[in-house]
Amino acid sequence: MSAVTLAILGGLATLLRVGRPLALTNVSGTITPEKISASMTVVAGVGMVIVGVWIFAATSNGWGPIALIITGLAIAAFMAPSLTHIHDVQWTGDVIEGPSRLFGPTLGRPRTTIAWHDVVRIGSTVTGYWYVEAGDRRRVYWSYLYKGNGALSDAIIQRCPQLRLPTR
Repeated sequence: MSAVTLAILGGLATLLRVGRPLALTNVSGTITPEKISASMTVVAGVGMVIVGVWIFAATSNGWGPIALIITGLAIAAFMAPSLTHIHDVQWTGDVIEGPSRLFGPTLGRPRTTIAWHDVVRIGSTVTGYWYVEAGDRRRVYWSYLYKGNGALSDAIIQRCPQLRLPTR
């Protein structure tokens, strides 16, 4: 990865961490996936499908265009839910609520609510999602690509001071 790419991604992560959450009060908040990057990713996936279909129609040249079409569909499909509020994470003084399952490289539809006093672990996945985990192994997941994710980190530190946040 080039230094320019690292600088861009680092800058984006910092802007999203310190950005304004969807909602924030002294005791509650809501963070949501960043919509501009999600939109660009979905558009890129759809573009790959269009190019793949065009190449396949123009050349009838088998697997290359089909692989491009499948890859584009996967990218668009995995990122499209981030354009909605299905993956939002909400918290109050008592609970945190949000996506509770991973689906491949992205989040699934199921959601759960965990009381702060039930949180026993904070961690991160190999795909870069962070989570809080209850003693019964239920988890709430979110990403550094959630605008205002620093506010959630602050809430976790305040409500679970005995636990340490993962490193970025």
